[in-house]
Amino acid sequence: MKICASAPAKIIWFGEHFVVLGKPAIASSINLKARVCISNSINDKIIIESKDLGVKCIYGKDIPRELIQFIHIVEYCLSENIITKLKPFHAIIESSIPIASGLGSSASTAVAFTAAFLAYHDVSFNRELISRIAYEAEKIVHAKPSGIDNTIASYGGFLVYQKGRIRRIRVRWPRKFQLLIVDTGMPRNTGKVVKMVLERYQRNEDIMKYIYMAAEKIVRKAIKCLRSGNIECIAELMNINHGLLVSLGISTYEIESLVHRSIMSGALAAKITGAGMGGSIIVLTDRIKLDHVIRAISPLAYRIIPASPTSQGVTIERL
Repeated sequence: MKICASAPAKIIWFGEHFVVLGKPAIASSINLKARVCISNSINDKIIIESKDLGVKCIYGKDIPRELIQFIHIVEYCLSENIITKLKPFHAIIESSIPIASGLGSSASTAVAFTAAFLAYHDVSFNRELISRIAYEAEKIVHAKPSGIDNTIASYGGFLVYQKGRIRRIRVRWPRKFQLLIVDTGMPRNTGKVVKMVLERYQRNEDIMKYIYMAAEKIVRKAIKCLRSGNIECIAELMNINHGLLVSLGISTYEIESLVHRSIMSGALAAKITGAGMGGSIIVLTDRIKLDHVIRAISPLAYRIIPASPTSQGVTIERL
């Protein structure tokens, strides 16, 4: 028996960091995926293997740091009686999502692993349960995860997320617009960045509360613009949102160089997506100017990935 599950990457359009203190955020899944396949173990052991990272472990023995979150999923399901007995298995994890780039790679792999793991053990489940279990794994990777990454990887589409509540947005996305994921090549620790921003907020709450209020107003307006397909409005709000993120102290010279070059070459918008201090930016451009924008920013980018929003969340296939 072999069961495979796939879960999409995510981008945050609006609200990163602000969501940690209860403000709304808008995220969507994109067409990059993590895939986990679980099959019967030939030696009655539990083996977890990441092809991309080149690491493997046997359950009950020394666990590489990169695989701890998957062991935690197994143990959480046992402790909560979600499964009552472990069956031997061999899990193989593969992903097309760049690591530490603000695209939710850890959550996507956690969601895909959770779905395949539950299906392999014949557990009745839904997306809510998958997301909840994956969130527990995210706590291992990030100091204080917002919950957006595991939610979007589980449900897919465009979502408004606030204080654990999710709401879908029906979006009209004109084909004339193209999204680019531009990787700075600078890894960062999301947990440390979130902690840094929270400490800045606590030191300057009387000032920063207004920045957080502005971020919430951006999200409220963006919801209306997405529903109507007004992408020019979305572009303008993206640029404003980037300015707010800069004020949180999470930008870098490399990020600002890419943002500036993108706008100067004709892109409609460019902003941090995710925690910042490295990772990726997202660039929104008219397809007519796509090649020109890519040529302009290529010398400054580690990697450029054309991407599209998708409505698909986690999926399961039995082979």
